[in-house]
Amino acid sequence: MNDLGRGVVLFSALLSPLAMADWLLNVNLELSSAGYRQSVATSIQLLPGEETVIFGTTEGEQRRKFFGSAELLEVSAEEVKIKFKIQEQLDDGAWRILAAPVISTGLDTPASFESSQDDELNSVKLQVAVMSA
Repeated sequence: MNDLGRGVVLFSALLSPLAMADWLLNVNLELSSAGYRQSVATSIQLLPGEETVIFGTTEGEQRRKFFGSAELLEVSAEEVKIKFKIQEQLDDGAWRILAAPVISTGLDTPASFESSQDDELNSVKLQVAVMSA
């Protein structure tokens, strides 16, 4: 009977509003690399455990291709953890990671990340806010 009680508690926890919620991620991204600047502002829906593309450029659209993704790692009542990866494609076709931060924030609490390399020729500025949809 003890196992049945534990199963009911687990089942009710899975049906809690926090576990069932859809997550909306608002992203403002500014990046510069090799003298090129790009800004992206977007809102996307995140699903736990799935990598979601937050932006990407295609051939002919820009001098260089850029790609960004986000993955919802963990959700609790106090904190949301999101893993980001921002990449650029170099002239030789190889991909380089410009930034790969894990940002911890609360619901409806904006957070930011800033990184610069090579005397600020390459920089990434990321502002995020997570909301329950």
